[in-house]
Amino acid sequence: MMRVGVMGLSEGHISGMLNSALAADNVQVVGVVEDNDEIYEKMGKSRNIPRYPTLDDLLEQAKPQLILEGLNHAQKVELVEKAAAAGAHVLLDKPLCSNEEHYRRIVAAVERSGIQLSMWFSSRSYPPFMALRERIQAGDLGELVSLVSTHPHRLSPKHPAWYEDKNIYAGTFHDLACHGVDQIRWLTGAEYTGVHAVAAQRKRHLDKPTLDDHVQASFTLSNGACAMLTADWLTPFTCPSWGDTRVIIMGTKGSAHLRAYAGNHVLLVSEDKGVEELELPEGRGREFVQNLVNSLLSGTEPFVSTKDVLAVAKACLAAEESARRGGEFLKI
Repeated sequence: MMRVGVMGLSEGHISGMLNSALAADNVQVVGVVEDNDEIYEKMGKSRNIPRYPTLDDLLEQAKPQLILEGLNHAQKVELVEKAAAAGAHVLLDKPLCSNEEHYRRIVAAVERSGIQLSMWFSSRSYPPFMALRERIQAGDLGELVSLVSTHPHRLSPKHPAWYEDKNIYAGTFHDLACHGVDQIRWLTGAEYTGVHAVAAQRKRHLDKPTLDDHVQASFTLSNGACAMLTADWLTPFTCPSWGDTRVIIMGTKGSAHLRAYAGNHVLLVSEDKGVEELELPEGRGREFVQNLVNSLLSGTEPFVSTKDVLAVAKACLAAEESARRGGEFLKI
């Protein structure tokens, strides 16, 4: 059994993370920190989760072994530093951090303490991606050569004001495309070696001059493959989900076309089996925290490891910097 605390209930995907923790049979949720009374009443008090005024109080009094995070992007670094000092592992919502300085501080905290960082990369547990990875690992596409991953998103009229604060917001690409950056490492087993990226501002959201409407990044990979990823705030509100994600992969023996969220399917064409629409498995997102805790208790590497979290953030930070420099190629 692992003692789990929650830092913040108002941002990101914390509701799904908390639901996964409450569904786990190896977790005791021992406390939460949330300033907003209404949000705490709805998500914490209604589930009999004790409330603490600060993270320091939560760590000292409830003594959690794992912290779930639901904060804005700039607040994550202090959380990791304090949790690391207390010896508590951290499950973060994406993205990892706002900037390079925060990244370096997080790396230093993890190296000093030896805690594990994991991240709610939920697409790894989503049926189309699970089905595609199984067939890639079976060799049906041969060696992967070219990958395209899109990350469109709606921009809610109620989005937090800090999305327009460059000192807090990690950026459109880091915020939205980090899922795809993780997926490509997960699907290929390769690391990112370089990137050039460009951004478009004030194409749709004309009243938000600091927010990139669209960012496109091209990466080189350690296995010689190439990957192109996009992130944007252009999804129309008529879309049945927050976005309509696509992935296109070309390999030496076949290709795959994936659609996720607005509709779920994978079309695969291979030399050995011809044209197939893959049968999709059941999703496993609800099991995420239970599986993470099992890994932490047994000392094995989590499904999304510290190495994964840091590698994805490093690549995304490089893409954001390249876009700021007008598309300059940067080594990673």
